[in-house]
Amino acid sequence: MRRQGEEREKGRVKGREKGRVKGRVKGRVKKEKVIKLIKNIPIFLMIAMLSVFAILFVILPKKTFSETENRMLEQFPEITVKDIVNGDFQKGFEEYLSDQFPLRDTLLSVSVRTSRALGNREVHDVIYAADENGETRLIDLYKKPQNREKFTNGVMNFSGKLNRAKVTVLLLPTAIDFYREELPELYKMQDSPLEADTLSYFENAFGEAAEEGSDDAKDGNLSEIRYVRGYKEAALSEMEAGHNIYYRTDHHWTIYGAYAGYKALAPYLGIPEVKKDASCFHAASNDFYGTTWSKVLDSSVSPDRIDIYTNPAWAGTLEVSYEDTGEKADSPYEMSYVSKKDQYSLFLNNQHTLICIKNPDADTKRCDDAKHSSLVIIKDSYANSLVPLLIDQYETIWVFDPRYYKGSISEWVNEHEEVEDVLIVYNLGTMDEDRGIGGIY
Repeated sequence: MRRQGEEREKGRVKGREKGRVKGRVKGRVKKEKVIKLIKNIPIFLMIAMLSVFAILFVILPKKTFSETENRMLEQFPEITVKDIVNGDFQKGFEEYLSDQFPLRDTLLSVSVRTSRALGNREVHDVIYAADENGETRLIDLYKKPQNREKFTNGVMNFSGKLNRAKVTVLLLPTAIDFYREELPELYKMQDSPLEADTLSYFENAFGEAAEEGSDDAKDGNLSEIRYVRGYKEAALSEMEAGHNIYYRTDHHWTIYGAYAGYKALAPYLGIPEVKKDASCFHAASNDFYGTTWSKVLDSSVSPDRIDIYTNPAWAGTLEVSYEDTGEKADSPYEMSYVSKKDQYSLFLNNQHTLICIKNPDADTKRCDDAKHSSLVIIKDSYANSLVPLLIDQYETIWVFDPRYYKGSISEWVNEHEEVEDVLIVYNLGTMDEDRGIGGIY
């Protein structure tokens, strides 16, 4: 009996021990499952987020234009065997995914804020600088143009085709060349010398062409090329007067930068200097965010001010014709853009193939006693804010945008014998991206 009782007791103890072991094993297994589940939560969330974005990508309508970035968005690329083999389709598809990704602007803004919080002073090829008042200035990272020879040769060939008109070339440095002291220490000596080297290249190239042209032009083989010097000195003078010559949130120059460009141009074109009457320069907008800001979408950056130049004498006499659309106006400004994101487009009503501006009251008598009544301008968007300053000096100004004009501009100029001067205006910052350079012929 005693032995049976002991055996039963041993059995109960053994059972309890076995139960405890089994319980511990079950508990350990359950704990491991929970830990594994917790570890996998980020993966599940990532899969869920990707699934949501994939669904949104499929069902949401695709945009063709980004008002925030002021550019056309990539569309689904055409599928061809050639494009697949050479990689163009894959590249186009990646750009399509990037441009059409759901909540793209929000994610970009979060990415920029995170990068800035980590102390980065350069985000998406935009350098964060600060002016003397502590306000943020966004400056595009300068990249040495790869199209220098293409541009130079194109302008020389174009000039050589002209029968009598003289070519003047105005090439403009970017903001990084003027606001070097506002840059972080790392960038102060990094990009500016590159831009100085580029300007020196063009000065030498066009300087030699002008010397050759002065002789060859007598035989009608090469029209004279005049390369404008003196912009930097004029721009520094405007800065000393307290003006921003470039916007803090955009890559373009301001009306005061354009005024400096006019002052540098004047002796080459034989036109008088415009007196900077304060009543002719006034604000058009105080809440402008430009293309540089659109790369970062940083709401902590304060907006820019857009000033414009006007002349009361234009009233009732000025006629602006947009040849591509048939529109007509009595001002070089389209003020409806003030209520839009792309406010810089108020200058010359955005981009147009060909614009004709007539001012019958223009002062066309020059210091050389010749009447220069017509000017042709071949340009990128920088010149849009320069044109209003030239209106008072020419009865007719023709403005060509070679990105869109498909004909031969040199042939057009030769057919219009009243054209005495051709002005070519480009900035160094977007020279590689500007497909219009190939249209100068």
